Amino acid sequence: MADAGKKMSRQQRRQMSKQAREQERLDSIRAEVERENLENPPVDQGAVESEAMQRLCHELHVELHEITPDGHCLYNAIADQMNMRYPAPELYTYANLRKAAANYMRQHADEFMPFISDYDEQAAGVPGESGSGSAADPRSKYLAYCDAMETTAAWGGQPEILALSKVLYTPIHIVQAGMPVVKIGDDEFRERAPLLISYHIKMYGLGEVCTRF
Repeated sequence: MADAGKKMSRQQRRQMSKQAREQERLDSIRAEVERENLENPPVDQGAVESEAMQRLCHELHVELHEITPDGHCLYNAIADQMNMRYPAPELYTYANLRKAAANYMRQHADEFMPFISDYDEQAAGVPGESGSGSAADPRSKYLAYCDAMETTAAWGGQPEILALSKVLYTPIHIVQAGMPVVKIGDDEFRERAPLLISYHIKMYGLGEVCTRF
């Protein structure tokens, strides 16, 4: 029994020694990571984008107004500006702008279909195949995409902005940090002052988000 006790004690000592070496290794790694972080702090991409956007606002002499960062933010950003600058008898809302954009895109399918990718359709929740398992008809998928844009919180993009510019008879400028201003509808509706929306990727930690000026 005494021998067994001594043997167990040696096993324990070996185990403790192994654990101590492992802990020492982990402590060394942790210290190295902390040292590197002190010497080269990780870049906060959201803060970088925010600072760049503030500089842009200063250059453009505008002020950024935040819009709730959700799937409706593009439409809310445009509705908010339209209600302030070009008020109509009926209040502009994300819902009626979604409907207007989707209807325009349905009526001008040949103009918009080439610019709606499989990725766009999948992001909007449009299935890639029909119920029978065969590839869905491209036009049917496009119309399903328009339905999703009208009735869900699917994120809108440049095709929807173009459609909104058309139905509102108003230019829309897209401002993004580090990128040239994208101007939509300037040539067609030059008599109207443009709406300004900002496009953020990192600032809100939610992916792509639109706000307004």
